[in-house]
Amino acid sequence: MTQKILIFRRGSIGDAVVSMPALLAIHNQYPTAELRILTNAPVMGSAAAMSALLGHADLITDYFVLPPGGGGLSTLLETRAAIKSWSPDKLIYLSEPSHAPSLIKEYLFFKFCGIEVLDSLPFGKSLCEYLPEGDKIWESESARLLRAIELPWPNTIELSFSEAEKNQALTLISEAFNSVPFVAFSIGGKLPDKDWGNNNWSVVLKALSNAQPNLGLLLIGAEDEAERTQGLSQEWQGPVLNLCGKTNPRISTLVMENAKFFLGHDSGPMHLAALIGTPCVALFSARAKPGVWFPFGDNHSIFYPWEMADGVSNKAGFRTAGSSILSIEASDVTDTCLDLLNESRNA
Repeated sequence: MTQKILIFRRGSIGDAVVSMPALLAIHNQYPTAELRILTNAPVMGSAAAMSALLGHADLITDYFVLPPGGGGLSTLLETRAAIKSWSPDKLIYLSEPSHAPSLIKEYLFFKFCGIEVLDSLPFGKSLCEYLPEGDKIWESESARLLRAIELPWPNTIELSFSEAEKNQALTLISEAFNSVPFVAFSIGGKLPDKDWGNNNWSVVLKALSNAQPNLGLLLIGAEDEAERTQGLSQEWQGPVLNLCGKTNPRISTLVMENAKFFLGHDSGPMHLAALIGTPCVALFSARAKPGVWFPFGDNHSIFYPWEMADGVSNKAGFRTAGSSILSIEASDVTDTCLDLLNESRNA
């Protein structure tokens, strides 16, 4: 009989990407098991759901989706009935730890669903904290999840794409840029304390366009970011392709594959760019210890308010960061982007 495993992971696109090493490790450990995810609908209405990236094929077969905050009693009872009908053999907890009262409620809900085996629930202190990995660098959320489930990093971290998806992405890029080099840009980040502001972005974009007037600009993000992003690109001299709200996360990932680099906030699009191997110039606020939400790989240029790092908690979970991201200088970001462009031209 096929083993059934329910994986609990809240969040949207960025959370889906950082959980991929753990999901792949679980798949490798239980290659014949049926894996389903219990998740939430995105807190921000414009954000894409986790299923929009992971799909229903190679890795995850289906999803149980709760409203943000869990929903009311009737929703919980409906979800419980669906899970109990599927009858999973075990649950693996892959979410950021909840506060103790919420975690106890989650535990009781899982038991109410008839799940006998509950793995990696973060009742212990160590699973609720990120561990230091070096000088001012802390383990990533991906590493914490693997530590929680006691499985090794998978050999590769990648999504599989269909030929139709690849062709769609190639057509979009070819028609817009016609072999002209381009950079990907996104203002995504969902929360105000992760926003660097229009003035800073305008300075950087203007400098890049002046340096290479023929350079293309690919705009990636949610539908409600389209107008603001388009406004920031008004002085861009080369071709512009605005795909905000026009593609799903899988196509958004593919169109960024051949970008010279990705430029933007800590966001879902940043994680997608890193997933496909595109270098990132990524800006972070001091919401978490440096390293926790950094993109996959070591080919990125990270901007973080390092002077504030010591005062940031190493506990997992939600917190605000004030205006910390505004301490990042536009001139520093500009110089890094220009260096990357020069390197790519000389390569």
